[in-house]
Amino acid sequence: MPRSRSVLVIGVGNAVRGDDAAGLEVARRLADLDRESGIEVRAHEGDGVGLLELWDGAEAIVLVDSACSGAVPGTIHRIDASSARVPVPLRPASTHALGVAEAIELARAMETLPSTVIVYGLEGSLYETGSSLSEHVAPAIDLAADAVRREALGLLSGHSASRSRSRGSRSALCSARGSGRTAADQRE
Repeated sequence: MPRSRSVLVIGVGNAVRGDDAAGLEVARRLADLDRESGIEVRAHEGDGVGLLELWDGAEAIVLVDSACSGAVPGTIHRIDASSARVPVPLRPASTHALGVAEAIELARAMETLPSTVIVYGLEGSLYETGSSLSEHVAPAIDLAADAVRREALGLLSGHSASRSRSRGSRSALCSARGSGRTAADQRE
């Protein structure tokens, strides 16, 4: 069923596996967007195939998930997956057979991928069943929520809020310990 709103934010994860809950927590903190701006915010704990139905009809999506790239835990990665594959080292950590990156590529192959796909990955370190967010990821949640909020509002107005700061298909935002500047800003 096509949706009437053009921007969809989806927090992906598993609530009982530590840092894998990061995307869900960001979505929870952005629930006010759903009421205030017309941007739809959803949490998704299922397999990646369910994302295909969830984003059906959306013009732009912002996905938030945990990532396992080897970067410092708490690092926030931004990937524009609209026309390029999610880089293998930054693929989100998934507890399912089909994760976010695979769902994106499946939709691309089926020609059902929304025109704009932005992925935020929060670098995790703790994925044990029954654990809560690690000390590195918990403080990054607010920074990620702020970045995703700016991104979604920018997309709603017709442009990506972070696009001007990105280099290539991805830009890694600073760790929760840091300044909130992008990796590109640090090089300048």
